[in-house]
Amino acid sequence: MDVDARLWRSFAAVADELHYGRAAERLRITQPALSRQIRDLERTLGVRLFDRTSRRVVLSPTGRAVLELARRALTESDRAIRLAKHAAAGTWGELAISILPSAALGQLPAIVRAFRTTHPDVGVRIVESFDDEQLAALASGRSDVSFLRTSAAPAGIELHPLLTEPVLVALAAGHRLVRRDRIELSELADEPFVFFPRHRSVLAYDEFIAACRAAGFSPSIVQEASGISALGLVAAGLGITIVAASYGAVSVEGVHFVPVDGHQLTLQLAWSADNTNPALPSFLVTARETATRLNGS
Repeated sequence: MDVDARLWRSFAAVADELHYGRAAERLRITQPALSRQIRDLERTLGVRLFDRTSRRVVLSPTGRAVLELARRALTESDRAIRLAKHAAAGTWGELAISILPSAALGQLPAIVRAFRTTHPDVGVRIVESFDDEQLAALASGRSDVSFLRTSAAPAGIELHPLLTEPVLVALAAGHRLVRRDRIELSELADEPFVFFPRHRSVLAYDEFIAACRAAGFSPSIVQEASGISALGLVAAGLGITIVAASYGAVSVEGVHFVPVDGHQLTLQLAWSADNTNPALPSFLVTARETATRLNGS
């Protein structure tokens, strides 16, 4: 049996006021209309909700029994309506974000903090992964937005540059180059490299190899690791690695960072053009505005 929520609301108003005139005024309808609604509800339920005389209105035993349940149902109905409106407006729901490890050390914290300040009811779920995994997650809908470094993306994936930052070489303490202010990539030709596996991000890996070859050498990759793990291997003296400048904020004992002259990395914001998550447009605006503020431009 379906009962219009409007009839339950009228029932609750009369139960609160125990007076049809005051209840009608509260609901902003006429008293005859309110009386019809109560009769319609009683007829639909097959029960009497009020005992009425010419002098007073009181709840019947049945009315008292169902009043609390009716109020709870109205509260849940109102909540569902509010949530539906918030979800449609992008102020409620969940946003899935995939990030490079270095993004968590850079602008991501400030961006997420700013977004959660204005959208406290949108849950944020963050997964760490590399470029190729992120692009696949965007295409499948498993991720709403990504922070990655690829310079190209499949059809349907939008890219927006957020930040361009220097490239650093991470060196072990005591390395011959640690006292340099800047290093040419060609000066690293004879060094053993620690670098991430190619399958994690084919395009970024191939761009690194191409940059080394343009500098006159093919890098000798002796260990495969990424992020903090790669820095740990550098500290152990197993090789050097190339990282984004955001890693300069990480203090790893025995590791020194020196800029690589003439080389930069761009952090991209990526999303699927077909994504319909209502929270996504607001997040994109927040990300761009926060990045602009942090970059001072």
